[in-house]
Amino acid sequence: MEHNISLKNRETLTICGVEHVYSFNDTKIELRTNLGDMKIEGEGLDMGKLSLEEGIVTVKGMINTIAYSKVAKKDEEGFFKKIFK
Repeated sequence: MEHNISLKNRETLTICGVEHVYSFNDTKIELRTNLGDMKIEGEGLDMGKLSLEEGIVTVKGMINTIAYSKVAKKDEEGFFKKIFK
């Protein structure tokens, strides 16, 4: 699944490649994409469209921040798995 984001005038955000929505309210949305966790912060945030089957989320409101969490490299992920086999 392809991951991309589109932001229009800091008021309409469309995200493709969404796998899970952890939480949302009118100031913060936390979700998982196929490229890592993402946090969106703003004012008056509202999810207009949510389709996890298609992997699409649309957010309306004033977007102040879009941040990704650092994605662990494959070697870092497998380190403890190798040790505790």
